[in-house]
Amino acid sequence: MHEIVPAAAQLTTRLAQSPPALSVYLPAGFPAPGLDVETLQMLAAAGADVLEIGLPHPHAPLDGPAITEANRRSLVEHGTRTEHVFTTVRRTAETTQATVLVMTYWEPVRAYEPRRFALELAAAGAAGALIPDLPPTEAAAWRAAVQEAGLHNLQFTPRQATDSELAQLTSTATGWLYAPAVTGRTGYQGQLDIAALKTFTRRLERLSDVPVVTGVGVSTPELAEQVAPHVAGVVVGSPIVRCLLRRPDRTGAAAAADTAALFADSIRTPALT
Repeated sequence: MHEIVPAAAQLTTRLAQSPPALSVYLPAGFPAPGLDVETLQMLAAAGADVLEIGLPHPHAPLDGPAITEANRRSLVEHGTRTEHVFTTVRRTAETTQATVLVMTYWEPVRAYEPRRFALELAAAGAAGALIPDLPPTEAAAWRAAVQEAGLHNLQFTPRQATDSELAQLTSTATGWLYAPAVTGRTGYQGQLDIAALKTFTRRLERLSDVPVVTGVGVSTPELAEQVAPHVAGVVVGSPIVRCLLRRPDRTGAAAAADTAALFADSIRTPALT
C-alpha cells in the first residue's frame, strides 16, 4: 500500500466535509500561457475548492463546442504540450489553497508513458488524474502507476455503464467517482433530470464508499443548487470557459471568477429535496 501525496489527502478530507466541494475546470494554456495560472488563482479566490486542469487534446469525445474551442486555442495558438501542463499544475498548487487535479484523455498519457506521467504529476503537486476514456486493457497498468506515485485514481462513471462495468470501475477508484449529470457532451445547457441523477448516485454508493461528484450539464448556479444535496462535489467547466472565449484577457478572467463565485454560493446553501 503506497502512501498518498498531501494533495490527495487534502482532496479526501474536503470531499468528506459539508457543503459539497466546488471543482472548476480550465484547460492548461487557455486563454493564454501565464494567464491560465492567473485565472486559476482567481477561481480559487472566488471559492473553488478544487481546480481541475485540462490537458488539451484535439480529439476529445466528451467535450462540447466551448471546451473544444478552448483546447484548439491552447494547442494551435499557444502550442501547449504535456510538459506545460505540469508547469501549470505546479504553479497553481504552489500559489493557491485549492486541490489541483488533471483531466486528460488517454492518448497523451500513453504517449508520455503512464508511469512517467504519474510521477511527474505527483511531483508537480497534483492530487490525481481523471481519464474518462481509459481503455480497460490499460486500467491495471495505470492503477499501478498512480499507486506508486501516491495519486488518486479518479474514475469517470458513465450513466449507461452496465452493473459489471460499474463494479469494475468503482473497485479501482480512489478520490472520487465522477457521475455526469447528463449523458451528452460538456456544455449542455438544458434542464437536468435530478431524479435520474439521484438514482445513479445511489447506485454508485451501493458499490463503493468513494465520494461521488457530478458535472457535465450543471450549467447554472440554480442547477448546481439542485444537484448539491446528492453529491460530495459539483464540477463546473463550460460556464467558466465561455467567459474566457468571449474575452481572452484579464477582464474575461475576472468574469470567470465572478461566475465561479455564484456557483460556490449556490452550493453552500443547497436546496432541500
